[in-house]
Amino acid sequence: MLERMRSYMPTPPVIKLFIFVGIVWAALVGPGSVVLILTHIGATSSQIGIFIAISAVLSMVFQPIWGMRSDKTGSPRRVLCFCLIGSIIFFGSILLTGNFYLAALLLFLEVIFRCGIVGLLDSHTLSEVNVIPGLQYGHIRLAGSVFFGSLSLVYSVVINHFGVMAVIPISIGITIFAVCFGLFLAKGMGEKSGGNENDESSVKRVKPDLKKDALSLLSNKRYITLILFIALSALALQPLWVFLIEYVTTVGGEPGHVPLIHALRCVVEIPLFIFVGSACKRVSSQRLMIIGMCFMFVYVLVLLFANSLAWIIVAHLIGGTPGFIFGLTGRLRYLNEVTPDSVRSTSITLMGTVELGLGAIIGNSVAGFVLQAHGTQALSVMSLGALVVAAAMLVFMVFSKRIRAGENID
Repeated sequence: MLERMRSYMPTPPVIKLFIFVGIVWAALVGPGSVVLILTHIGATSSQIGIFIAISAVLSMVFQPIWGMRSDKTGSPRRVLCFCLIGSIIFFGSILLTGNFYLAALLLFLEVIFRCGIVGLLDSHTLSEVNVIPGLQYGHIRLAGSVFFGSLSLVYSVVINHFGVMAVIPISIGITIFAVCFGLFLAKGMGEKSGGNENDESSVKRVKPDLKKDALSLLSNKRYITLILFIALSALALQPLWVFLIEYVTTVGGEPGHVPLIHALRCVVEIPLFIFVGSACKRVSSQRLMIIGMCFMFVYVLVLLFANSLAWIIVAHLIGGTPGFIFGLTGRLRYLNEVTPDSVRSTSITLMGTVELGLGAIIGNSVAGFVLQAHGTQALSVMSLGALVVAAAMLVFMVFSKRIRAGENID
């Protein structure tokens, strides 16, 4: 009996990885509240749209740099911790000013460091999943939902009682803890094996001409179609997430309801990550993305006709959250299938770069003006149209794979 119980107990490397992923996501809750902070300072929807677009340009430049640096050092964890330090220095400095333009400048500098964190965390997680037997990405990624959701709920109460700016000192403390844990306690099995000269995986981990290896991704047709699909999806969906505050206030809600919705989403994410990680091991990556796309259509359609805070919450819980879980798991599984391990961080951050190009630069900048001129329903219609185009790209991915499979059989 005891032996059976021990077989279900997570090992110390899994526990450390789970905690590290969780506290990094917790550290991102504060900087992720940038729209609420800018709204508090007095920014208009169009100014926020322009800010997000410029931030996206900076992210497009620096995300691949962080990814290549990670692949060169062989440790996404250490590069991630460095990015956390830079992010919190500039985010914490917002407490020193109430001027929109100075705050925007500090947040631009913060974005330079924050833009690579999620990609590097996914890279570190995938490295560990590949060397720990039986471990699934969803089992670890649910830590982000637990920590992110719990802290979002706390921030909802904090914002309602003390204002938006109160999240900054809390975020500083959490980020310091995340950095200390990451630098001194979170070294993973993948990094240990990478340091073994007799381990073949360590030879493949870092290649002598990393730039050439990264550029080879551009000739990988399956990878290119993947990032185009993700970029089109971001064009449709990212503005809905960024401007959630507009949807909430339009139906009579308050700023504190935004992190409350984030927290509720995370509550639903937890069982979904467990389900996908356990029950969908044999489901193909493309089928997971198709399921995610179907849920996203539900999300946008319910949001289009939402006339109360309750319906906005329903849209996120029955559409947006399942769509995110299935889509994320599918695309990372597909990425693992079509790209080499040696440039994992680069491939993930490059994917995020293209995603930002359409989703943030074009999507959010246009969305800001659409909201100011026509309101949230017009934005939902625009997102629905972009989602149709993304679905068409996904269909192309599926059929092109079947055509290639048929050619191989012949």
